[in-house]
Amino acid sequence: MLKGKTTPVTMNLMTTLAGNARLNSISGITDNYIQLMKAKRGEVEATIISAEPLNKTQTAAVSDAMKSQFPAGAKVVLKTEVNPSILGGLQIQIGDKFLDLSVGSRIEEVGRTTV
Repeated sequence: MLKGKTTPVTMNLMTTLAGNARLNSISGITDNYIQLMKAKRGEVEATIISAEPLNKTQTAAVSDAMKSQFPAGAKVVLKTEVNPSILGGLQIQIGDKFLDLSVGSRIEEVGRTTV
């Protein structure tokens, strides 16, 4: 099925995976490969989650504020997402670090402390 459409290395990988009944692992393997390549290129992925879409000025302001969290010379790959359930504020994911500055979490926190 892949003959002539992929490199010999890819063909060998697919043959090995098929021979070991691991073809269902392809998505995990590709995700890990993408992470390794980003690390090699010095790319750091950051995600900004807001209740409403951010404009370019707001995105740039948040990006500038986050610069101290990245190693010197790192290329930042910034993604933005919208999640109305956070009500307001921001949630920021940088690698395995998560910063929750959302209104929804503050309301939940106040509700837990007053009970």
